[in-house]
Amino acid sequence: MIIKLNDNNILDCLNLMNKSTQDNDYPYDRNERMWIEHLCSIVDKQYNSPHYLAIGNYTKDNVLKGFMLASTFKSYYNGEYIMDVKDCIVDHDYNTAFTTIRLFNYMIQHVKDHDGSRWRADSIRSNKNAEEYITFLQKKYNATPLYGVHGKIQ
Repeated sequence: MIIKLNDNNILDCLNLMNKSTQDNDYPYDRNERMWIEHLCSIVDKQYNSPHYLAIGNYTKDNVLKGFMLASTFKSYYNGEYIMDVKDCIVDHDYNTAFTTIRLFNYMIQHVKDHDGSRWRADSIRSNKNAEEYITFLQKKYNATPLYGVHGKIQ
């Protein structure tokens, strides 16, 4: 079941994020306080603005299997708002495709319900996982892969 996250879901998200960072290769150093602020900010703002979305996929036994954090930005090319998926974190011990589809379907419907027409999702996972994520979204949603690059200044 997909729900909008609230204050009582923060610990579930934190625990799943910690599991995800232990199980996967992320190419950055995570500052837990900064990420918690980001999570709490989107959870708070979604109740007053359709430009923010924090959702979780829970089992009937109330176990979090995945969550998504997203917010819009305004394109400086044409002025359109684009829903930008900030995090799509899933429990890799569970059916990740099922969870990802449920989260993306909810987000896409949310965008449609608020007269939006575009979304994007970057991946900052390891190369192998990023390519699988992009390929999956491309096939499932007929998405167009656009590539970016992250650099670390030495």
